Amino acid sequence: MATARCCPADCALRSDWEEELAREEASLSSERVDDLGRYMKLLGHPLRLKILLLLLNRDHCVCEFMYIFTEPANLVSYNLGVLRKGGLVETYYRSKHRIYTIATEAEPVVRKITAAFPD
Repeated sequence: MATARCCPADCALRSDWEEELAREEASLSSERVDDLGRYMKLLGHPLRLKILLLLLNRDHCVCEFMYIFTEPANLVSYNLGVLRKGGLVETYYRSKHRIYTIATEAEPVVRKITAAFPD
């Protein structure tokens, strides 16, 4: 039977309790947790999540996003800008078209976060 350690008032277990909570607190203050929180906030809007799911397959230009989502150009552009400022997407030019791609350093994180979605 497991010993209940849910309260600091239990003097016999106090030192063990404090050490365990200190370890748990340290694990929450890591940079990885902060980054994940930032990425989750960026992906909180369904359109931004859909954009990233499309970019996992291949790079796209704005006109392709507008065709796929049938959303106003300003809404698509705004959400692409949010993803770009957040470091999740990058752009390059092909001829006269600005092409969006997942940022190289963010790709592993994006793949982990979106792994639950079907292809």
